[in-house]
Amino acid sequence: MPYKNKEEGNINRKLFYKNNNGLMRERRLKYRKMKRDYIDNYKLSKGCAVCGYNKCASALDFHHDGNKEYNIANARNSMGLKRLIEEMDKCIVLCRNCHAELHENLRRNNR
Repeated sequence: MPYKNKEEGNINRKLFYKNNNGLMRERRLKYRKMKRDYIDNYKLSKGCAVCGYNKCASALDFHHDGNKEYNIANARNSMGLKRLIEEMDKCIVLCRNCHAELHENLRRNNR
């Protein structure tokens, strides 16, 4: 419902959140879990691009090949799912071992 002035809307929103703190907390936690599950399923469905490993989502990482706006793991709780998906599409999924080997090779070649 639009308010005639911005101040009145802000006051009413603050009052709503204050009176419904438990409900809002539950919604946030449910949304965060949904995003975490989506990301885990995405990684497992892709598997490691080098060796094919896809048993544990925690053992799979996103590797950016250039245009990196933000770290997906750090932004998972603060970004919306749509922006996370856009960032994930810029990456390849690698298991931790292959990811470490790739970065070691990149470091050695840049010396």
